[in-house]
Amino acid sequence: MSNSLIRVNNLKKSFGGLKAVDIDDLNFKSNELTSIIGPNGAGKTTLFDLISGFQEEDNGEIFYKDKNITKSQPYKIARLGMVRTFQLTKVFDRMTVLENLMFAGSSISNDSLLQSIMKLSKQKKYEELLQEEAINVMKDLNIEQMSSSYARELSGGQKKLLELGRSIIKKPDVLLLDEPLAGVNPKLAEDLLEIIQNLSNQGITILMVEHNIEAVMKISERVVVLAEGALIADGAPQEVRENQKVIEAYLGTGDE
Repeated sequence: MSNSLIRVNNLKKSFGGLKAVDIDDLNFKSNELTSIIGPNGAGKTTLFDLISGFQEEDNGEIFYKDKNITKSQPYKIARLGMVRTFQLTKVFDRMTVLENLMFAGSSISNDSLLQSIMKLSKQKKYEELLQEEAINVMKDLNIEQMSSSYARELSGGQKKLLELGRSIIKKPDVLLLDEPLAGVNPKLAEDLLEIIQNLSNQGITILMVEHNIEAVMKISERVVVLAEGALIADGAPQEVRENQKVIEAYLGTGDE
């Protein structure tokens, strides 16, 4: 039980009469790269919303590091070390790439108005370190050359990279990636996969919702499959690929 980093018990969420999530028991371990797949409407993003506090469940419990986070606010869950990205990127269009990253990396205790006005040496040092960290993140994501570009000037794929940067600057323990490859060109998709793999190698636990089955099979250690809100398969990529229920629900549709 304490081997689980994230655990959901009897988790249910419906919209109208439609069951979006109906999972009895599901655990995620530390330092694992897990993909969550399934046909459209399978409940993948809703599961993310529930785990990260962006929606409230109808029933059930969610534990993170053995702490019950069922009714917790998203910002409180993020402070515990679990951060997520969204299908539609959420960046500050009127800020530069560097400003976006520094804003995401700043901590509340260092952002009082008085400190900003006085520019205390401690505050200056803090900002220098934060800028250094932001530059390191940009280097890791190959977006250093866009440092002074406004976020609104970036392509969809570049915004995905920036959002990923904003998510990792505070060094989370868990990263929930909601369709990180959606809408990006094949070259950038390859780069993103490599970045995700590197983050996993650095010890970040990654849960990824993704429609690109080939990408999923390539980098995941574990694949969880949902259909109509329920868990239909859970295992190693090859095992899941050969699972008859999965083939019927998803892989057999010609979308592979």
